[in-house]
Amino acid sequence: MRALRRLSQLMNQASGLESLQELLDLVVAGAADVVGFQVAAISLVRSNGDLQIVAVGGHPDATAQLIGRRTPRDSLDAEFAVAEHWGSLRFIPAANLPGDARPGWVAPEWDEQMIGDPDAWDPEDTLLAPFYDPTGEMLGMISVDLPLTAKRPTQVQQGVLEVFANQAGIAINSFRQRQTLAEQVRLAATVQSVARISQGILEPSKVVEAVVDPIRTGLDCLGLWVRAFATEDAAKTDSVAAYSAQGSTRTPTKMVDIARSLAERAWAEQVSGIVGNGTVHPAGVLEDDDLDELLTYLAKTGAGSLLLAPIGAGTECLGHMVLTRAADAPAWSDAERVAALEIGRDVGRSIVNARLFELERRMTAELRRADRAKTTLFSTVHHELKNPLASIVGHVELLKENPTGDATWSLKVMARNTHRLQGLVDDLLTLSKVSDPDRPLVRERVDLAELVRDAADMFLPRATQEDVTIHVAAPEHAPTAWGSSVELARLVENLVSNAVKYTTDGGAVTVTLRPLGDKVELVVADEGLGISRTDLQSLFTEFFRSTNPDALEVPGTGLGLSIVQRIVARHNGTISVDSELGKGTSFTVQLPRADGGDQGQ
Repeated sequence: MRALRRLSQLMNQASGLESLQELLDLVVAGAADVVGFQVAAISLVRSNGDLQIVAVGGHPDATAQLIGRRTPRDSLDAEFAVAEHWGSLRFIPAANLPGDARPGWVAPEWDEQMIGDPDAWDPEDTLLAPFYDPTGEMLGMISVDLPLTAKRPTQVQQGVLEVFANQAGIAINSFRQRQTLAEQVRLAATVQSVARISQGILEPSKVVEAVVDPIRTGLDCLGLWVRAFATEDAAKTDSVAAYSAQGSTRTPTKMVDIARSLAERAWAEQVSGIVGNGTVHPAGVLEDDDLDELLTYLAKTGAGSLLLAPIGAGTECLGHMVLTRAADAPAWSDAERVAALEIGRDVGRSIVNARLFELERRMTAELRRADRAKTTLFSTVHHELKNPLASIVGHVELLKENPTGDATWSLKVMARNTHRLQGLVDDLLTLSKVSDPDRPLVRERVDLAELVRDAADMFLPRATQEDVTIHVAAPEHAPTAWGSSVELARLVENLVSNAVKYTTDGGAVTVTLRPLGDKVELVVADEGLGISRTDLQSLFTEFFRSTNPDALEVPGTGLGLSIVQRIVARHNGTISVDSELGKGTSFTVQLPRADGGDQGQ
């Protein structure tokens, strides 16, 4: 009766404990005390089926030797196979122990005077009391050794131990259920918190930063890294927020690549990845060398395992979360893996929404710019058409009113304005062609030296008339460019034409062509009016005309340099300008060379 009252008191105490280890320590202490043994130990079943001693009570020297000891499940099954069934208890006499059985602990002062008595307890005898969950799955067992009477336990002691083991199993299972419920509540709150926070943010990088704290708190991790992969057309690198126990850190590129590979596989299979104890899940996603490098890196950060949850939406993996724990921390539970995957889905949806909002914002801005450009185009074309047409109409009216008047003068004015209108139409048509992203660029080898000489010949009469000298400097075997001969000819003509137009009397225009590595460089320099710093900022804008009054006196549509810039872009080249007001201007164009061999279409 005293034993049962003591057992009842222990179970009442157990119901109020908040720590599983406290519960286990209370159970083993009670087993040694109530049942009458010097040593009692509790072993729990681990995820791989092995049993590990997690609490030892009774003799103080037993703890140091037994705590943490693991027994493979097959060894336990071998012992159970030769055990005597004492109700739910399993008794293995020393004589029946398998040959490879691991020796137990024996107190140094053990009394061997009972040897020879058939009821005497052999120090190598083993008495086990398994306990189970409601489904019949074994949770663990209580093992007792060295009875205080030095004899095998009586039927009363056996019954007390059976009851004790059953009650211990109920208490441990109940505690685990409470833990599981508390974990589910905690993880559900974390998932809801992350979803609420992330859905209210409309900037992808901010989404990544905002979810770090709730994830780190809710999933109880040593380190946390959250990464959103950059989009294909992104101008910036990946959006990254990295946190660890030591603060923000930069992850090595190799580790980023490994994590990405694991994340993409995990998203495809809709699972969370786990790396630890030399294993990886999903299996086979990493090469052995990559796994070794990853485990080495984890060790350097003080971590023993990681949980990787992919971030994604639909069929696309958009990033990943990597959470780490110390080697002695609890293993990642199934509930944590499921919660992490759900968080990855929520964050993925938020990133997609944020990117769509960002795309919508960019498209709106582009439409506004396009609308402003359309308005500017209509206004400018109207202005450019109005003056020459007005002049032509005026002279037509003069000829109507006075057919015998100075028809030659009127015809010259009309021809000049007609030529101006034709130039505007040609420039608009060319600008439309070189601005069309869907218009294919038919490439061929283009002799730029020939184009330069043709342009110099074309504008030589006007240069001579304006007392301007044109110098051409090109090697005998000039490099060829890869592109459209028609468009590149227009590029050269526009640059040389501008240089001649804006060069004052007595000045010079120099056109230089030379190879420069895998590029061919064209430089058109003049000694003309020059361009102010303010005008340089808008130089390649459609219909832009200089604010310099002297430059405005030179006829032009303001489309020549816009055409040049678009041709350069279509040919994967670059253009730069160097100018100083009153001292001249130099345009430098670099285009891919074709001399090295076939560059493809």
